[in-house]
Amino acid sequence: MKALLVFTFGMSLYDWHESGIIFRENAFYNEILKNKNVEYGFLTYGDQRDFNYANLVEGIHLFPISKYVNSKNFLLKFIKSIFLPFRLKKLFVNFDIIKAFQTYGSWVSFIAKILYGKKLIIRSGFIMLRATKNVFKRNNLRSYIKYLMRYSFIFLFELFAYKMADGIIVTSDYDIPFLIKYYRLNKKYKKNRIRLIYNYIDESVFKPLAITKKDKHIIYIGNLRRGKNVINLVKAFIGLKDFHLDIIGEGEDREEMEKIAKKHNININFLGLFPNKELPQILNQYQIFILPSIDEGNPKVLLEAMSCGIACIGTNIQGINNIINHKKNGYLCETNPESMREAIVKVYGDKNLRISMANQAREFILDNCSFRTIIEKEYSFYNEILNK
Repeated sequence: MKALLVFTFGMSLYDWHESGIIFRENAFYNEILKNKNVEYGFLTYGDQRDFNYANLVEGIHLFPISKYVNSKNFLLKFIKSIFLPFRLKKLFVNFDIIKAFQTYGSWVSFIAKILYGKKLIIRSGFIMLRATKNVFKRNNLRSYIKYLMRYSFIFLFELFAYKMADGIIVTSDYDIPFLIKYYRLNKKYKKNRIRLIYNYIDESVFKPLAITKKDKHIIYIGNLRRGKNVINLVKAFIGLKDFHLDIIGEGEDREEMEKIAKKHNININFLGLFPNKELPQILNQYQIFILPSIDEGNPKVLLEAMSCGIACIGTNIQGINNIINHKKNGYLCETNPESMREAIVKVYGDKNLRISMANQAREFILDNCSFRTIIEKEYSFYNEILNK
C-alpha cells in the first residue's frame, strides 16, 4: 500500500522542526511504515532544507515542491498550487491513497483525485469554517467584508474536499454533526466515510515522571492568539498574588498579555518554544495544566498533559468538554477570567481531587489515545477505503 501525505498549505518539514512537532508527527508515520508495511511519501511545501531532516523520516520519500509555488503573494501562490497535480502527474499516479494532512490546502489533493482516480482521505483535525465563525472579528464594515470573503473561500474548498473524499478522519465527535449540517453530507457519509480517530499520544514518552513539582506554578502551552483566549487567561491571575503563570508558546497577543501582567503585577513567565520531545520533562514539573481556549478540535497538548498524569483545567467548550469529564479526569470552567480563577484556586486547594483527576486523566489516554490504538484504527481505515 502506498500513501502520499500532502502537507498543510505552505508547511514544510523545516516548519515542523521549527515549531517543535517534527518528532511527534513523524513518529506516527514511521511506526505505520515499519509495522504495517505502508509506503509513505511526504509532499511538502519546503525546499532543499527539508532533506536535512531525512534521518528523522527514514524510509519515507520526500517531495519538497517549493520551487513550483514559490511566491510572497498569497493569491499567486494559491493559483500555482492549483496546477501542482498537473505538473506532478508522475508523482500522484504512483500512490494508491492521497491523504490531506488538513483541509487547508486540500484542493491539491482533491484535484489529483479527479485527474487520476486515486482514493482520497481528508484529515479534518481542525475545521477552519467553525474557527472562522467563532473568532474572526467583525466590528466594522471593512472587517465584516474581509470576514465574508474569508468565510466563502474556506467554505468552498472545504465543501469540495469533504464531498470528494472517500474517507474523512475527524478527531472529535463534535465534528461529525457539524460537517453533516454545514456541508450537507447525507447519512452515507456518517456511516461509511467519516471515522472518529483521536489524536494519538505516545504514552511511553508522555508519562508520569518522578520529578519535583513547582509550587503554585500553572503551565499553559499553545499559540498566543485570540482563539486560545490567552488574554482572559492572564486576567484570571489578577489577585492571585502567590501564583505564577508559565507559558510555552508565541503569538500576536503576547504584547498585550505583558501589558496586563505588568499593570496588575501578575507573575508571568514566557518560556519560549520547545521541541515536542522535551515537553514530558517540562510538563512533569507542574501540578496543574490549563487550556483556556474558546475554540478547539482535539487539542494534542491537553492530551499530552493528561498522559503525563497532570491535573488539567479546560474551558467548557466543544473539543475540550468531550475529553474532560468534570471533576473526574479534569476540571471544566467557563471562558471568562473569574471562572478560570475560581477553578485554579479550587483545583490547587483540593489535593485529593487533584491527584484523583491526574490518575484518571492518564487512564483516559491509555484507553482512548494510545499509540497502538490509533495506528490500528488508521491502518484499518486505509484498508476499508482501498477495498470500496
